[in-house]
Amino acid sequence: MEANLFRCLAAALGPLLAGRRIEKLHGPAPGVWTLTLQAAGGAPYVLLRVGRGEGLLLASDHKPENPADPSARCMWLRKRLTGRRLLGWTADWPARLLALELSPGPGRWLVLGPGGEPDLADALPAGFGAEPSWPEAARVRDDPGVWREHPQITRELRRLLAALPPGRDQAVLDAVRRGGCARFFAYLPEAGPGGGSGPARPRLLAWRLPPELRAGLAEHVFDDVVEAAGFFGRAVLFPQLRARAEAASQKRLDAARARALRALESLEADRARLEALAARSQDAQDLRGALYLFDKHGKRPYLDAPRGDGSVRRIALDQRLTLLENMERLFRLAAKGRRGLDFLAGREERLRAELAAAERGELPPGREGGAARPADRHTVERPAGAVPGVARFRTSDGFVVLRGKSARANHDLRKLASPFDLWFHAADGPGAHVILRRDFPDQAVPEASLAEAAGLAALRSHAAGGRAEVLCAQVRHVRAITGGGPGKVAVDRLERTLAVDPDPDLEARLAEAGP
Repeated sequence: MEANLFRCLAAALGPLLAGRRIEKLHGPAPGVWTLTLQAAGGAPYVLLRVGRGEGLLLASDHKPENPADPSARCMWLRKRLTGRRLLGWTADWPARLLALELSPGPGRWLVLGPGGEPDLADALPAGFGAEPSWPEAARVRDDPGVWREHPQITRELRRLLAALPPGRDQAVLDAVRRGGCARFFAYLPEAGPGGGSGPARPRLLAWRLPPELRAGLAEHVFDDVVEAAGFFGRAVLFPQLRARAEAASQKRLDAARARALRALESLEADRARLEALAARSQDAQDLRGALYLFDKHGKRPYLDAPRGDGSVRRIALDQRLTLLENMERLFRLAAKGRRGLDFLAGREERLRAELAAAERGELPPGREGGAARPADRHTVERPAGAVPGVARFRTSDGFVVLRGKSARANHDLRKLASPFDLWFHAADGPGAHVILRRDFPDQAVPEASLAEAAGLAALRSHAAGGRAEVLCAQVRHVRAITGGGPGKVAVDRLERTLAVDPDPDLEARLAEAGP
């Protein structure tokens, strides 16, 4: 933004901002800032774009779209500015800086300018706002470095004076020095506002360009500098932000497509590995059928198992384990393979849906407005309604508790659990399995919720009639016993044992509808 134009804009914009309250600050793009103000008293937004030769400052009735995640600098400023009132203003217009005085809080001044990022200052530098000295037009013509001593002699002003005949240049320079601020001229490329360099570069000035300097530019004339800056800023800034957003969206689409293709390729290797694991089921069955012929506690590198058709099938074993342990291990591996294949089928379906969406130009859910916000690394997606026969409760502290209604539901209950959830069961006898969900590992659970979950387990157990001892363990340490039937488990490590007196009204008090 040209300094002499900024001089007029600051003088008009400052009084419009004084007395209004800051509601929020946003950073729509690097180097672009949106200040949202109390609506009464003028346009609700002040937009700033910083950059050498491309700076803008304008009041606007519209704001750009904002990213999903504000920058650290944006959050730092927002925390210190939100809710504060603008008490007054002053400007150092040769430096293109507008200082807005703030109500009490961190930093007395908010300093805005197209030459640098917004900043807070406790005090303004000495000489801030002092009127500059002016050279003669002859020096402007002869000294290319005159702007170092007189920053208000901008490139645009030098070009204007150089295009004028001798004698006329001094009169124009004197008029600019007086700062009449009568009319304002926005020049936009005739082909559109995105024009690049040279004579077609868009410009906003406090004077009319000679005909030879506005080739390829459409001229727009305004009597009000705030209106001129708003028109020019919207015409230049908004299309650039829109193009940037479209480019970013296309980049995210390309990344989503590439990510889905890579994941689909890796599925094939995973499928082969899991199918090999699932195939161990035949080894496990043959070993179980022949176990009675051998010492099940013996160890050997392989076993020749006879089959029903008279053939013999050699099964490779882990000789560090007994035959019984090898059989259980093979069943576990086969079950792991089958679970993995089920999961793989669902993942492949999701990946193909993501790929198809990317091919149609649609971002996966959660990515439309920008990069997806990263989830907590411990958070897992919980399936809903996947297991029938499960009662749902909520503790007085808000924790979700699930309880199986049958042996099969007890067996399948862990499908709804994360490894770090807590499992409850009455000690020394049959009873319902209970899961208390946690949001992340090591999440502290209040004693009241632990007691309520233990009470729910005791109420559907052999100890429902009196004081009950209830086991508590993390789900990761509870495993199904191979061949033991639905709901039969072993606990490798207990968290604790709770002694509770079951309350018959507990179920009604904590019950929730739904699975």
